[in-house]
Amino acid sequence: MVANFPGLESKSSNGESIAYMNRWLLTLLLFLSYSIGQAQYRSATLNSQGLIQWHEVDATELGFKKFTRDTTQLKIMPGYPKMFPADPFFKNFRNTTLADLDADGADEIIVGSGNMLYVLRDTSVWWSRQLSGLMRFPAAVGDLDRDGSLDIVVSTGYNDEPGQIYTMRADGIDREGWPITFDGRWMLSSPALADVDQDDLLEIICADLERSWGHVYVLEADGTLTNDEWPIILPNIPAVTPSVGDIDGDAKPEIIIASTREIYAFDHRAQEKTGWPVGNGMTKFSFQSPILYDLNRDGKMDVIGEGHGDQPEFFVRDGEGQYLTNWQKPVPQGRWTFHTPTVINHNGDDFIFTARPISNGVSDVLYAWTSDGDMADGFPIVKEGGHEGITTVADIDGDLQPEILFSSNLFDSLDNGFLHAYELDGTGEVAGFPLRTRGLTFLNGATIGDVDGDDQMDLVVLSYTEHPSNEPDTTFLYVYNLHVPINPERVWWPTYKGNNLRNGNIAAPNTTSNMNVASKLLKIHPNPVTSEIYFDLPHGLWHFQLINLHGNIVVDYAHHTGASTGSLRVSELARGIYFLKATAINSTSILSQKVILQ
Repeated sequence: MVANFPGLESKSSNGESIAYMNRWLLTLLLFLSYSIGQAQYRSATLNSQGLIQWHEVDATELGFKKFTRDTTQLKIMPGYPKMFPADPFFKNFRNTTLADLDADGADEIIVGSGNMLYVLRDTSVWWSRQLSGLMRFPAAVGDLDRDGSLDIVVSTGYNDEPGQIYTMRADGIDREGWPITFDGRWMLSSPALADVDQDDLLEIICADLERSWGHVYVLEADGTLTNDEWPIILPNIPAVTPSVGDIDGDAKPEIIIASTREIYAFDHRAQEKTGWPVGNGMTKFSFQSPILYDLNRDGKMDVIGEGHGDQPEFFVRDGEGQYLTNWQKPVPQGRWTFHTPTVINHNGDDFIFTARPISNGVSDVLYAWTSDGDMADGFPIVKEGGHEGITTVADIDGDLQPEILFSSNLFDSLDNGFLHAYELDGTGEVAGFPLRTRGLTFLNGATIGDVDGDDQMDLVVLSYTEHPSNEPDTTFLYVYNLHVPINPERVWWPTYKGNNLRNGNIAAPNTTSNMNVASKLLKIHPNPVTSEIYFDLPHGLWHFQLINLHGNIVVDYAHHTGASTGSLRVSELARGIYFLKATAINSTSILSQKVILQ
């Protein structure tokens, strides 16, 4: 394990860097030599400057068994974990990105640590590069120019180097005109990708920090502003990754973004929507990126979020900024939470997952709500430690039911963290969990994909150490083989904000992360297409929908596949990117594939 040091060769060879690396290696070797039995427990928190702090926890109050590495039955993929030097102050948020960048049927892992970006293919580093600024949030991935290949978009900041937005080809080569710097300001959160101006091309929505305020940008794939109305200035610091969707039913997408004090909704020309911004002066926002979903089935997307401050709350607001009935919920005990919500539909029922931190002892940590705002059966999950990372949902044990995976604020004095998995039906923690990682999972969690291309689900976890400032820190990257088939219907929420576009729009199909799974079951040709799509898929009765980038259904019909083939005429549709969604009428199977119409 110690031999896996991808990226060390990218460091400078001057004496200072060599001395740092020697200290880092020595610390790591000593760290790995400890016995987990020596550990005392600690709980992590995030301060107002975005730095991690921790305090000792009385283990006698935790109420759980003494964990050892023998509790896990899952196998770490050979060649993992990987280890990278970490920034001493600013650690990763929201885990990693998985995407099939080279179209070989296996996901690559895109991960940042400090000012380095790494892309791993299977067990090796495919390429890496140094960035200006720190990459703290996961990359967004999408096809920016409709060429059928995925592009990587990352934001940087958080140190003395100029913050930038990078867009890169799958092989790490910068797209023409990139990267872009914004007068050296930090770029906050992940960028979001969405077709804001309805030109059938993805735009990049991002925000920066200027003292105590910030700017919001909408950029074209070539780096130019989408129109002269952008950027706009928010009077307080932009606090979340933007979300994009139609919240007022006009068939045009809106941009939802929160500052530290208000939530805003803008149209594509940067005009505020009716009823927005909203804020009560008591609830504040930092890192709790909103999710958009039509919870009350009125044809308009609702804004689902969480907040902290003097009045921490879980909430759902409609397209005019008003709370939905029974959907202004105070966080118990007034706990500040930096958790971002997860929203799924299982067997026709909606579940909204929210979470909070706790201090010593055992208390409710993770909540599941129905669309009416009532607590779902079997919830809340009561445990030790708290949770403020991402909540992932997938069938990880092969029982065809969702399991909920989440991080922990808890770690021990040897920097061993926790990754939990609980059954949705309330029957408790999944056998073999929690996983014990070297390093904290605080503010991160799990990402689901297929890293080795074996059609089996893999679980990817990012963790890090948090030492005093004079000791080098390490980022760890784990991959676990789950040994269950990875099919789209088994993965409800694979990654931060639900998809690799990071746009929080639940109506749109996932475009990456688990798209390579669908490609093995739903085969379409030719692609790109000019007049007619031909497709092959498992025998059965299927309901087909062709969906554009706005989430609008442009073709809708049922078809019996018979010989497992079919076709769809598209010659009268506008050129652009679409998604062919196939839903099995007699089961829960859902397949989705990207279609490029030329």
